[in-house]
Amino acid sequence: MNKIESLSDLFTMVGCDVSYYDLGRNITKITPQQAIQFDRKQQAYPFPFRQHAWLACLLKMKNTKTTAQNTQDQSVIWFIKMPLDEAGCLNLGTRDHFIKSIVDKILHKGEEAGLSEALEDNPYAFKPDQERMASFHAILGKDLHKTQSHYFDDVIAYLSSDLTDANDGWQTLGLQGIAELAARVNEDKYQALIQKAIQHAAKPVVSALCHALEHETLSNQLQDTLIEQLQTEQDALMQASYLRALSRADLNDTLLLPLFGLLGSLTECKDDDLHPIAALAAKCPHWLGQNPQLMRIIMEKLAHREDGYIAFKQIAAELSQHPEAKQPLWTLLRSEHVSPQLAQAVSYIFTQTPKSVQ
Repeated sequence: MNKIESLSDLFTMVGCDVSYYDLGRNITKITPQQAIQFDRKQQAYPFPFRQHAWLACLLKMKNTKTTAQNTQDQSVIWFIKMPLDEAGCLNLGTRDHFIKSIVDKILHKGEEAGLSEALEDNPYAFKPDQERMASFHAILGKDLHKTQSHYFDDVIAYLSSDLTDANDGWQTLGLQGIAELAARVNEDKYQALIQKAIQHAAKPVVSALCHALEHETLSNQLQDTLIEQLQTEQDALMQASYLRALSRADLNDTLLLPLFGLLGSLTECKDDDLHPIAALAAKCPHWLGQNPQLMRIIMEKLAHREDGYIAFKQIAAELSQHPEAKQPLWTLLRSEHVSPQLAQAVSYIFTQTPKSVQ
């Protein structure tokens, strides 16, 4: 047996073609070139999230005929979470341990059975949450030219109706249908329905749609609609949802001014404020890296909370792991031109024993 020195070597050994998707901060198709580079440690992993690579590996046996109709049905999907090293590259020791942990299962059970069962009880396997799974299957289905589910038809029927408060048809809608609509956000025949949904649908539908749209590149028109909704929204959870939907937008003045208005005072941070702040840190850290003033407002607000710096530590840890936000964060934390409260929060987190935050 040839020496297995990478994930691609492993899949070649068992006769598989593999396509990679990143499921970390957003769902993103990984190009073959990117896959080769991070797999061979020629480049850092392109989409790090919480110091891991969150991979969905679509595996297809090479001896199976490939058609648009049967690819997804006759494939195996692995969800694996691989640690990254200090440089953001795959940790080769844990990668090799992962490979070793599944080779025997594949070799002893046969290729097809082994592929399906290889991740049972594997410490590197993970299960995406319900929303993430729905979006992944919607994106994969679109990439493979699959027919939409019946849940999609239900969503289209609801959004095509009169969206008044009395219309409770949204209560029976499935997440899968909403995710499939979001995956088609750039198809002309669905754009008007998505605009209508954002402006008039029931809030639970809008929230779920926003969470699915975070994986897509949106038109300027839809971005403007989301920004308008953000500016008038009073509910903190909905504010966070709109931010998630906008997370792939460019940070320009049209977006920046509403963000400053949303964050408000440096010296006050209510519990509700944590929802949009958490959305910015988890989904939009590149914005905070690009605009140090946004970064400062968030960290000042968190430093002024009377919660034992729990939120401050959690957000600082999140931002310190993002390539674009890391250096601006440390520049801010080392600055002499911050409030006494922020200086005290910085001093605290460097002198206390780390604790788990739930």
